[in-house]
Amino acid sequence: MRSKLLIFFLLTIFLKSLYAQTDTKNIRIVDTMTLQEKKMRNPVLLRSELDSLIKLHEAGLVKPQIQEPVKEEKNNSGTWLLLSAVVILAAAGLLVGLFFRQQKRFADISDQLLRQLKKPDSQTIPPLNGLADQNDKKMISDMQTKTRDLNARLEKMREENESLHAVVKEYSRVQNEFESLINTISKTFKVKKYPGASNDKSDIEMLENLFETERLFTTHVYEQYIKPITAVVDAHKNNPAGINEEQQDKLLELLISLALLYIEYLYLRVSELSVGGNMVKRIDDIRNGMALNPALLKKLNTQNGSRALVLRMVLEKINLNDLSYPVFEETNLNQH
Repeated sequence: MRSKLLIFFLLTIFLKSLYAQTDTKNIRIVDTMTLQEKKMRNPVLLRSELDSLIKLHEAGLVKPQIQEPVKEEKNNSGTWLLLSAVVILAAAGLLVGLFFRQQKRFADISDQLLRQLKKPDSQTIPPLNGLADQNDKKMISDMQTKTRDLNARLEKMREENESLHAVVKEYSRVQNEFESLINTISKTFKVKKYPGASNDKSDIEMLENLFETERLFTTHVYEQYIKPITAVVDAHKNNPAGINEEQQDKLLELLISLALLYIEYLYLRVSELSVGGNMVKRIDDIRNGMALNPALLKKLNTQNGSRALVLRMVLEKINLNDLSYPVFEETNLNQH
């Protein structure tokens, strides 16, 4: 405190002396001084000198130390650990109690069964005669026999139950596979386009109809095309060069007709190739063994051209006028 008063007193004396030298002029504070101001030194004071005096004054001041309050750290981990331990001990005690209670119930039931089969010696009433003793033994023997019979029936029922579970499990597996098969076939084949298909029929009925159509169609193909082709080939397999022109034309005609038949038959299985029209009716006639009805076919368009016209021109180049199956995309290839 004394140093503060001393510095203030010296500063006051210095300022008064400067004021006395300048008479009535005020003290000026500047950054730099001219040579004349440095010689006279009144009433001019350098800013650096003033800053030095202020720093000297501030250095003498004692800065009070601010004590920050100590924050108490909250630590609740011990409380939580204690609470968790209490809960675990309570749960363990509950489980132990339930276990002993169950053991006691099991022991009581076992004692009751033993008492029903045979009474303890301490509760056995001495028989009055040998007849009563024999009756007791007979009753005990009957009860033991009934118990064995019940155990045997129980074991038999358990085995039957396991067998039934196995049958049900196998049935579920077969049912899932069957449903998956139906979905796959429904996506692969255009079932609803086949003859006899209807929205009123179930999936099973339409699949049965599809398989029946497949059977009859393949039977027709085998009888009308495969067998004649095989007959011509077998007749000349030992001398292929000896086949006459008539047999060559017949063999070629059967192969082309068979190819056209299967091309249009497969239209029903691939949605991108499906042409619809009278193809379903023709398959229905084939499966019923009927001949092809030319009235269902369109005439060959020779004006604007078509795919059928291209085939017809190629057939004429190889001298094939009539086909067993003269149809391609609803057009009659045998019509000139």
